[in-house]
Amino acid sequence: MGKIEDGYVRGLVGSTISRRVGNLNVLQGSPRFRVKQTEATKAAGTDFGTASRCARMIRYAFWSLILDYQDGGMINRLNAQVLRAMRANRRQQTGTMQLSAGKLHRLVDFQFNAKCHLQDYLFVDIVVEYTSSGNLDVIIPAFHSERDLLWSGDMTHCSIQLLAVAFDFEGKAKRGIGRREYIIPLRTREKDVLKQHWHFDVAEPAGTVILVGLSLEFMYNMGSRFHLLNNKELHPAAIVGAFVV
Repeated sequence: MGKIEDGYVRGLVGSTISRRVGNLNVLQGSPRFRVKQTEATKAAGTDFGTASRCARMIRYAFWSLILDYQDGGMINRLNAQVLRAMRANRRQQTGTMQLSAGKLHRLVDFQFNAKCHLQDYLFVDIVVEYTSSGNLDVIIPAFHSERDLLWSGDMTHCSIQLLAVAFDFEGKAKRGIGRREYIIPLRTREKDVLKQHWHFDVAEPAGTVILVGLSLEFMYNMGSRFHLLNNKELHPAAIVGAFVV
């Protein structure tokens, strides 16, 4: 219902809205049609919400790898990629999709910083395997620190950081499986880097999602400590393994 204040009509008058703009009385028509959500759009919205919550849990779990050096679009990219993984299993019903029932391999190679792809800095293939008996193995083949690793400038060392996390997305819980670090001296005569084989025993219930992330941290040796040289323009970090128990 409209009302008069100081000589001006305010509020709803019939199908129009009257309001004051400066010294003018402005009439604004209300929309003739209202967009109503269909059951399909509501279901799709539910799945998007599920994907966003899962992606948020992943970001928080791997924050010690990301170090706040993600690119500006990382959050939206991860939301979208999680949703793609969920939708890839066509047996799931729209509105009730879960990441644990999706195609988890679609998360592998997700880059936390799109400006510096992990494969553009480490040229060897990382092998991540999970067996039904609960064995998680990560293998980094032997490589040459000048031919197979991209580095420059003041860098004296490169630290390979690996983190494995178990997720119960439905229960909104996570647990760290293990973390490993391998520091490589860059300015030495010996350029051959030994093969690394990291093993983890996984004792998680069925339906648990296992994600493995890896990052490269480039450092300068200051004598008593290392100074991290990574930033938002240089921070290779990615998901390198994704499995469901």
